[in-house]
Amino acid sequence: MIGSRPLVRILSISMMLIPLLLGTGMAQKTLNVSLSQDPYIIDPTANWLYDVPANMFVTLVGYDFETSTVSPAGADSWSVSDDGTTYTFHIREGWNWSDGKPVTAEDYAFAFERIVDPATAAPMAYRLYIIEGAQALNQGETTDMSTLGVKVIDSQTLEIKLVSPASWFLSSLGSIGHAIPKWTLETHGDDWTLPENVVVNGPYTLTQIEAEDLAVLEKNPSYFAADSVDIDTINLYVVKEESTALALFEDGDLDIVSVPATDLDRVKNDPMLSAEFYNGPKNIIYYYDFNVLQPPFDNVKVRQAFVAAVDKQSIVDFITKGGEVVAPTLTPPGSVGHVPASAGIGIPFDPEHAKALLAEAGYPGGEGLPPITLAFNSSETHSRIAQAVQQMWQQTLGASVELQPVEGRAYSQIAAEGAFNVWRMGWGMDYPDANNIHGELFTSEVGAPAIVRNAQYDSLVAEAAVEQDPARRLEMYTEAEKILVQDEAGVMPIYWSAENLLIKPYLKPVLSGSFNREFWKWTLEN
Repeated sequence: MIGSRPLVRILSISMMLIPLLLGTGMAQKTLNVSLSQDPYIIDPTANWLYDVPANMFVTLVGYDFETSTVSPAGADSWSVSDDGTTYTFHIREGWNWSDGKPVTAEDYAFAFERIVDPATAAPMAYRLYIIEGAQALNQGETTDMSTLGVKVIDSQTLEIKLVSPASWFLSSLGSIGHAIPKWTLETHGDDWTLPENVVVNGPYTLTQIEAEDLAVLEKNPSYFAADSVDIDTINLYVVKEESTALALFEDGDLDIVSVPATDLDRVKNDPMLSAEFYNGPKNIIYYYDFNVLQPPFDNVKVRQAFVAAVDKQSIVDFITKGGEVVAPTLTPPGSVGHVPASAGIGIPFDPEHAKALLAEAGYPGGEGLPPITLAFNSSETHSRIAQAVQQMWQQTLGASVELQPVEGRAYSQIAAEGAFNVWRMGWGMDYPDANNIHGELFTSEVGAPAIVRNAQYDSLVAEAAVEQDPARRLEMYTEAEKILVQDEAGVMPIYWSAENLLIKPYLKPVLSGSFNREFWKWTLEN
């Protein structure tokens, strides 16, 4: 990782690329950006979607967060049956993979089959349970892939049948179901995504990768809209420390970077940096989960007390300081099913009420409370927020709180299984609908083993997923939010995020709220 290595290493890698670019005889446009996650897992059917695969493979449809509309991508048109359960997609013609083979409906069908195949161990397979047969296949109840409701009608026509109507389904396809080349997987196995083997149909192909260091993307001339892709080369450096990335930007080695909360005041007050500063909304919810499998958080009054003891406004005013908005509920503004603060849902900051609730739970003044472990995946901002919450809980409730920073990709899994009493989480919207949060994170069927279970909540979320009336859906999600964050207090929403960036003046990124950066839409001025 770059954060632990000298800057000369980054520059030496970049310098090695220059002769390759100059050898083309063309003026190349190169973008240098940081990447907070290890880019090594690239298969979009076997992993959560990240920046690297998002720019290499194409979904059936795209989603424009600025206009809140679904747009053509791999499919240039589609239709929906009158009962809302059958979607028919026409795959665009005259478009090839990077090895020259045409992109077909079979390539998309194979992707859906691979995601639901339990052998793939795709972490997001549950997102396809709305498709006929997907859940039974993924849970091993059958191995007959012909039962999956994804059918190839002809080489350019794909049909998807759902178990029930789902108004969120089409927009959800903007982040799952990328076509992948079956023949490449069959030839190379797990090595199919290595630069020397990978075949892509997206705007960029992978030409170099060093695990935990660097990924290099080059423009793919076979992409159907290659003429509109402005940037030729993208160097994505793995930089896990925000402060390190900021230093690289200031030294001219990165073209865009997130601004750590600790540097916001300095950036805003700096004449040069303030001119390069951007602030805007970001479709991410920052929250804490409670482990309900162990005392004391198996007691709902304890959970409610700990929520009521947190001054969220002070966190966004004095720690993050980037335009974040206190979140009484989960679904961010701008998404279908967002519950506004005016609805009065959630547990407000009230120290005296928090003390009373804790006393009712049998822990007056914190007496008898076992030590609390608060975990967070290592980052400067997460640490500072955890320290503030620790102080609030200790001063208001008399709790003994130990902070536990955790390194590595296994954090979410071990936390969800109950390794800690409380743990930090965040969720970026894959598609702007409350189903993306409630239907995919917190129901008994898909939620973390250590979080709260509630049958009424499960029922409301299931009903809202198929309801076609927007007003009725909002009513259902309002009640579901009340159950989860207020009545059960199984989750503590803290804030809806903001985007705070420094951007070189020659870079024109499209910043629309998409969880993954769509580099093919960005431009660089010469």
